[in-house]
Amino acid sequence: MSDVIRVGLVDDHPVVREGLRVFLESTAQVDIQVDASSGEEALLQMEQRPCDVVLLDLVLRRGMDGIAAFEQIQRRWPKTAVLILTSYRDPDSLRYLRQHGAAGYLDKTVEPDDLLEAIRQVAKGRSVWDALPPAPTESLTAREQEVLTQLAEGLANKEIAQRLHISEKTVKVHVSHILAKLNVYDRTQAVIRAHQAGLIHWASRDR
Repeated sequence: MSDVIRVGLVDDHPVVREGLRVFLESTAQVDIQVDASSGEEALLQMEQRPCDVVLLDLVLRRGMDGIAAFEQIQRRWPKTAVLILTSYRDPDSLRYLRQHGAAGYLDKTVEPDDLLEAIRQVAKGRSVWDALPPAPTESLTAREQEVLTQLAEGLANKEIAQRLHISEKTVKVHVSHILAKLNVYDRTQAVIRAHQAGLIHWASRDR
C-alpha cells in the first residue's frame, strides 16, 4: 500500500460527505476514491476504484442498510478495512460488526484529528473501537427485567402492579426506564426490541 490511503465515504447525508472530503483531502494523506450515498452506490464505485479504508454509516435511508453494505464489502474486498462512523449506537449491531471483522467504530462526534489517526491505524490492519454502549442485558435492573416480561405477556400497568406486588406508579416508572434503555418509544416496540436482543421470548406471552 502506498503512503496515500484510498478512502471511501458511504453516508446518506451529502453535507457529511462533503465535510469529510474537504478535511481528509486537505491532509494530503488521503485520496477519496468513493463518495456514495448508499451501499449499492458504494459497491458500484468500488468496482472501479478500490479502497484501503471505507468510512461507513449504519443508517442509510435507501437500499441496503449499513450492516448489509458492510457484509458485501467484506465479502468482495476482504482486504478493505471498514471503519464504522455513525451516530447510531445500537449495541447489538455494533457487537455484530466487531465480531464479524469491522475494523473499528467511531461516533460522529469524533474530533477530526482523531478520525484521521483512526484511518491511519485501520489502514495498517489495526482495530480502533470507541467504547460500545451497554447492551440491554447489561443495563436493565432485575426489577425492570421482571416488568419487561410482564409487558411481553400483554399485561396493563395495573395488572403488572398486582402480580409483582408493587404500586402502579412504580410500574410506570419502570416502564419509562425500560423504554429509555431500549431506545424505543412505546411498549410494543420495547417488546419487539427485547425479543430481538434475546431478553424475552414470544412464548412467554402464553404463560
